[in-house]
Amino acid sequence: MQDDGLPSECDVIVIGAGIAGLTATALLARSGLRVVLLEKQSRPGGYFMGFKRKGFVFDSSIQWLNGFNADGFVGRIFEYIGSDYPKCIMSERIRRYKGESFDYLLTSDPYELRDRLINDFPGETDGIKRFFEDCRKIGIHFGKLNGCLRTHQTMPEIEKMIFGIKMLGWAVPVWKYLRISAEKGLDRYFTDNKIRKIFCSEEKFMSIVMPIGWVFVNDLLFPPEGGSEGFVKWLCGKIHNSPSQIFLNHSVKEVLVKNKTAAGVSLSDGRVINSRYVIAACDVENLYEKMLPEGTVPDKLIRRLREAELYCSSVTVFIGLDCSASDLGLHGELIYLTVDDIPRKDHTGGDPYKSSLVVQAPSARDKSLAPEGKSTLIIHCSARIDYGDFWKTDKNRERGKAYREFKQQYADILIERAEKGLGINIKKHIEVLEIATPVTYWRYTGNRNGSTMGASPTDKNIKNRLAHYKTPVKNLFLGGHWAEYGGGMPMAVKAASNASLMVLEKANKEKFKKLRDIMDFK
Repeated sequence: MQDDGLPSECDVIVIGAGIAGLTATALLARSGLRVVLLEKQSRPGGYFMGFKRKGFVFDSSIQWLNGFNADGFVGRIFEYIGSDYPKCIMSERIRRYKGESFDYLLTSDPYELRDRLINDFPGETDGIKRFFEDCRKIGIHFGKLNGCLRTHQTMPEIEKMIFGIKMLGWAVPVWKYLRISAEKGLDRYFTDNKIRKIFCSEEKFMSIVMPIGWVFVNDLLFPPEGGSEGFVKWLCGKIHNSPSQIFLNHSVKEVLVKNKTAAGVSLSDGRVINSRYVIAACDVENLYEKMLPEGTVPDKLIRRLREAELYCSSVTVFIGLDCSASDLGLHGELIYLTVDDIPRKDHTGGDPYKSSLVVQAPSARDKSLAPEGKSTLIIHCSARIDYGDFWKTDKNRERGKAYREFKQQYADILIERAEKGLGINIKKHIEVLEIATPVTYWRYTGNRNGSTMGASPTDKNIKNRLAHYKTPVKNLFLGGHWAEYGGGMPMAVKAASNASLMVLEKANKEKFKKLRDIMDFK
């Protein structure tokens, strides 16, 4: 034992205390292994790390969640960790599509939106009915993936073959929807450009249909009471009630390798922890290029990672208002505020005058997030880290006066757009204002360019096999977003579960079988 309680050895080291690292640690701790979770920041949680200002509570980036309905795999994994996990909130009002020439609301009954569209576009009745029916079928069909959580790398050969056939059978009915553009997908249902304009901001057709599909199966939910940080506190509590430990402000300098096998880590202060296994729930480029001995990772793999197509970052404006959300006509749903008649790619291009905005008043549905009579408002849009000369940091990411002024100007534009689009006065009610940029998200997560979710499921990335669990080092596994394509809490939990399963396959066969069956929905 070292002077601050840091042990000199343990069974497993997990690098990174985001939701993936916390989940992996909790799963392994429940299985009886002694785990040390190392986080370089002063607080755990990553993108789930909320913050407070003057009594207002804000989620850092989480807007909605899925995988928590009655058949959801996130809920199933959390139930295994402990049945007292925070429960997500179901809402009547889900998503509002608000452009300059349209305003439609998706509720917990998607047929209400369908019927209103039929009323407004009678000539498109057949296409509208087919569209919503396909959304429903897709929502149900994707639910069948809940029993397909496990990576094939923990399966014997015969099971791999059966799994491959099962996945092929799953893919056939939805193949015509996967990876096609929004334009081509909408062409199958609608001829009137006015109805197509409602779905103007998405580039992929699946991004249009999946949210509606999730609503059909009651799986588009909002964070639990108190915000998404409730998951972080709950997981930390489970870990603290076990022999495993969390150490904050502890930065990993190097993963120790002996005979091509992970043997522990050394910290930035020179201390060493020995272990049999290491799970990296952190940025994979930092792992491969900075934490492993030179030459450990093939140059070809490093080159592919550098060229990977990542999810973009974002700008989020956090506002505490001196009035209630209802005073401004806000009800808590996700309001997608868009500009009419611009190229589809501009909706995610990062231009504050053109980018699609997501406006939300979380305290409208969760009163615990704001002082009595007051409310929280969040404005969010996609953004790139290289925008405006790297947000006036000249690539060095040093935040000075120019950076602070530039991000304030950017936020002012977003606020003015929200005011104009919703017909409300926000500025006169502002009591608290905080602004997060891609530089902010890069600082707090370590993800390249502040990426929200790692590698995007593009043809290029899939062809290059970017997502992987096993590394060139034996007993070193990826356990975060880089292990999977896609993002959000479901992929983080899936990655954490699979990395944990790979450790248990070697360390505890009995617990391996138990977690395997949980993941297989047996």
